Amino acid sequence: MLLIGARYRNRLARPLEQLGADVYWLPDDPALDSRLAGHTDLRILATKRQAVVGLGVYPYIVNKLTNIGYSVQTTIPQGPSYPSDAGLCICDTGSVLFYNPKTASPQALALVDSYKVTVAQGYTRCAVCVVTERAIITADHGIVRAVNNNNINMDVLEITPGYIDLAGFDYGFIGGASFKLGENTVAFTGPLDRHPNGTEVLAFLANHSVKPVFLTNDPIFDIGGAVALE
Repeated sequence: MLLIGARYRNRLARPLEQLGADVYWLPDDPALDSRLAGHTDLRILATKRQAVVGLGVYPYIVNKLTNIGYSVQTTIPQGPSYPSDAGLCICDTGSVLFYNPKTASPQALALVDSYKVTVAQGYTRCAVCVVTERAIITADHGIVRAVNNNNINMDVLEITPGYIDLAGFDYGFIGGASFKLGENTVAFTGPLDRHPNGTEVLAFLANHSVKPVFLTNDPIFDIGGAVALE
C-alpha cells in the first residue's frame, strides 16, 4: 500500500490504478504550509511495522496502520515553516539514513537501523530519489559530499537543481517527484524530457536494472513522494 496526498488524487489515481497500486489518499495536514500540506514525506515515516506520524495525520491514518499491524506514535507538534515541518523528512535508502540532526525527529531516528549519515539538508527525503539501497539521485551537493566524505559504498547521480514543478515555489525536488513502485521500478510524476539531466537519469536507472514509470504526461512535479507500507 502507498500513502499519497489526496490533493494529487485527480492526477495520479487512474495511472496508479492501472498499474495495480493500492493507494490510501491522505487529507491535507492543516498544521503545515498550505503549499506543502499534502506532502506525505513531511507527515509520516513508516518502517518495519512501526510508524511515526504528525498530529495532523494521526486521526486519519492511525486505524489504517494499526489494522495492518503497525505500532504508531506521534512526533512533536509540527509547524508551518522550516525547521518545524521537517522532523519526519529523513531519507532511508534501506542501507543508509541521511538526516539533519538539527531537524530530525528523535522518534523517527530511533526506528531506523540503517547506517546514519548527517547532512545539512533538512528535507532529505524530498531531496533524494532512491533507486536502490546503494544508488540515489539528488541535486543536493551536500548529500553527494557526505557520501564521498564518509566513504560510503553508494552510486550517486548528481543532477541540476530545478526543472521540477512545485506550486508556490521556484521549483521542487526529485525525491518528492518520484517513489519506488517495487524493487525494480521507480515511478515519476511526469516525463524527464524537460530536465537537462533526463537522459543521464534514464541511463543511471538502466545501469541499476531499474525501470522508470511515468504516471502522467505533465511536466514532472513534486508531490512529496509516497510512503510504502509493508
